[in-house]
Amino acid sequence: MVKRIYHKKKSASGKVKVVVWCAVIFGIVWFSYKIFDDIGVFHPEKLVENSILKAEGFSVPVEEISSREGITAYYFEDHTNPIISVSFLFKHAGTAYDPQGESGISNMLAALLTEGTEKYDRKKFKELSEDNAITISFSTDKDDFRGSLLTLKEDQRLAFDMLRSVLVEPSFNRSDIKRVKEQMLQVLKRQQEYPESRLALVWAEDLYQGHPYARNPAGKKSDIEALNRDKLQAFMQKKIVKNNLIVGIAGDISRQDAEKMLDKVFGGLPEGGKQAEIASARVFFDGHEKNVPDSIPQVVALFSAQGVSRNHPDFYPLYIANQIFGGSGLNSRVSKAAREDKGLTYGVGSYLVINDKSDLIKGGFSTTPDKYRELKKLVEKEWENMAQGVSEAEFEQAKNYMTASYNLRFASLADISAILTAMQRENLGRDFLQKRNEYVSAVTLDDVNEVSARYFVQDKLNWASIGDVCDKKGE
Repeated sequence: MVKRIYHKKKSASGKVKVVVWCAVIFGIVWFSYKIFDDIGVFHPEKLVENSILKAEGFSVPVEEISSREGITAYYFEDHTNPIISVSFLFKHAGTAYDPQGESGISNMLAALLTEGTEKYDRKKFKELSEDNAITISFSTDKDDFRGSLLTLKEDQRLAFDMLRSVLVEPSFNRSDIKRVKEQMLQVLKRQQEYPESRLALVWAEDLYQGHPYARNPAGKKSDIEALNRDKLQAFMQKKIVKNNLIVGIAGDISRQDAEKMLDKVFGGLPEGGKQAEIASARVFFDGHEKNVPDSIPQVVALFSAQGVSRNHPDFYPLYIANQIFGGSGLNSRVSKAAREDKGLTYGVGSYLVINDKSDLIKGGFSTTPDKYRELKKLVEKEWENMAQGVSEAEFEQAKNYMTASYNLRFASLADISAILTAMQRENLGRDFLQKRNEYVSAVTLDDVNEVSARYFVQDKLNWASIGDVCDKKGE
């Protein structure tokens, strides 16, 4: 994933008090769960205490707004702080949708969009971003191309115009393209230097076998070298378009101004035609292991099994079941057994992966070669034990944590606008923030045990590892 983020830099002025507060919030855009002390450190819960998010449930309604040109967005108004956050994505413009022979193009685009436009050259764009506390960034995942804007309310006109210029008139200078190409090629080289990166590629290739999800997200050397301005512009004309745009807006902006912003920023985009589709991934979970031998000090391993989509009836029961198995940090079953009881690893865990074309339960760990076989067997044993069900105490503890910690997701407006985008992306409904904890609370112990029996199936856990996994007997 390649992205450019320009951070705040402000000279002394009448804005100082406001900017100092905003700098703290900007610092947690991507790390919203960091906890700071009183000397420049931010406590998310303190922001919640001082805002309309204080209630145990998210009672403030989310509105759906529409511009004159028919561009829609989810909108959350909060005047607690003079900050505006806009998150947006373009569906099916991620790395799995890079055109044949152009792998890496969406990553290159994410890197280049903040390198200057026809109106704001590279130097001017950076200066304005820093001097006015405007943060514009882009990234890409398997499925989507994503962007975000964070600005002070008083600088919104400039911020919106900069974002508009980025999206409709990027400069794509040859010197910038050459520099980003070199950076991307260095990323490809560095991938081979880190066991975790190499394992991720092996895992994807073994699991998805020829599907676009098996691609190296960083691209392919020959494809990257052949990318040019014409290909970037053609990609934008096809993928960065209105008919696959989703927007979330949060903060100190009126509904009327938010609707105007939609047309100002996104109105100049092409309408877009029919988007390319890719087939669902056919993944076979048969319990096999793909190993890459390597004489590194630690064996690194990933395991995966069938998961569920975000709107599947089994989602919340499986979410709770995984929380008990490997999702609750040191308190999870597998962590207690492997770390506390046996001392086999410093960390092991699991989580749900939600993608358009493949849904997984995925986990991993690292350990020394002599402990690998024992740890792998322990994980498999705990996996099989889940199929026998969980206790009422485990069930209640997991549910309580999931509901009580929910408001920490709203520690910054950037988090909120991103969630508004995800709500639309996954068709969760405009009332999701109010109902999410109700969905969790409605799950019963029987639900979790029934789902556990279906998904935590013996011999259905696929493995990928890098390192020396042979024991002393040479197995």
